[in-house]
Amino acid sequence: MVFGIDLPFGKSCLFGKFKTEKYINILISYMETIISKMETIMSHQMRIVLLLLKDFSTMHTITSIGKELGMTRSGIWKVLKRLEQEKYVIMKPTGKETSLIVPKLNFKNDLLDKYLDLALSREAMDYQRWTFNFIEVKEHVSFFILYGSVLSSYAKAKDIDVIGIIPDRKSFKKLHESLDKIQKSESKRIHSINFTESEFREELLKPNKAFVEAVKKGVVLFGQEEFIKFMKKLHGVSK
Repeated sequence: MVFGIDLPFGKSCLFGKFKTEKYINILISYMETIISKMETIMSHQMRIVLLLLKDFSTMHTITSIGKELGMTRSGIWKVLKRLEQEKYVIMKPTGKETSLIVPKLNFKNDLLDKYLDLALSREAMDYQRWTFNFIEVKEHVSFFILYGSVLSSYAKAKDIDVIGIIPDRKSFKKLHESLDKIQKSESKRIHSINFTESEFREELLKPNKAFVEAVKKGVVLFGQEEFIKFMKKLHGVSK
């Protein structure tokens, strides 16, 4: 058995009689299945850690994560246990009901930031069209979020919703100039809302539900590392 998959031949076949093209093709097929299974596991892990990172105002449980991601409780539990083993997530009983488990990101693990960065970058890869289209704003922002209906259907979207977070107010002008230039090549209106980091943090903590939802459901096209730093502060992490 390899990664939970039973091979249809024994060790002797693998190491002594593994000569025919038939068995080579079988092995290739099984290896492809193993790789696919590993990619699925990694995808589920990354979806969960991103939800826990972005949805900072919600105390998630196994049930709520399952509803958000469209997965079963048992499926969420298996993935969370794997994340716990890798020390990316801490799971502790909370309140009077000891059976209620609240998973939280383990920010004490120095590797978590790199894992979150990888997860955010992989998520952005699914929207390479927009990464390419908005590349000019990259140098002017701390991070840049694409959100709204355009993520699911460009054809049905009325406009292109983005949030640009800038390091200081001096960057507003350059960001607006870049967006105006990009607008000339877009058939749909770019609806851009731009803040400094402190302004955006204030909006999220009010909470401004529209922006909280934009962070939760949006895609960080640029500035993944800065986004992680920003979100850690919202989670109460000082460093």
